[in-house]
Amino acid sequence: MKRLVYTLALVLLVSLTTFAQTGTAEQRAKNLSDKMIRELQLNNFQSRKLREINLKNAQKMVDFENKFANNPAELEKCINGVCKERDVELERLLSTAQYSQYYGARKSFNSFDRQYAQLLQKENGRVAKTLVAQDKTDAKRSFPEPQAAIIKESSPKN
Repeated sequence: MKRLVYTLALVLLVSLTTFAQTGTAEQRAKNLSDKMIRELQLNNFQSRKLREINLKNAQKMVDFENKFANNPAELEKCINGVCKERDVELERLLSTAQYSQYYGARKSFNSFDRQYAQLLQKENGRVAKTLVAQDKTDAKRSFPEPQAAIIKESSPKN
């Protein structure tokens, strides 16, 4: 029985982590896209394409952050590569004036995204910590035994 409970807890934790990573990429892409759409004054077509580009790149960034969590230099190199890919795609999408405005504010967009990613990481870390036992007493905690219900028969009322 204990094995079943531990197995279910592990499956739940893994599925929540996977969901959180996907949700994180989508949240990051939406947050950055909203800011860029506002500041660059994009039309509907450009907005839709920008959201697709940012979602694809945010998923890559989240994958790199998970893969190179222990190697900050390699992580920085990979993230910068993703940002350069985004620059090339945006150059094709935006007008000359919009792209020059984007290019001038590019570092602020990148730092805005990274700050938001750190905020999401902290929030997801708090959620994960609440799902895992913090100490031995938490791990040994169990639910009280259910008590049997007592049904009293009443006399028929005439």
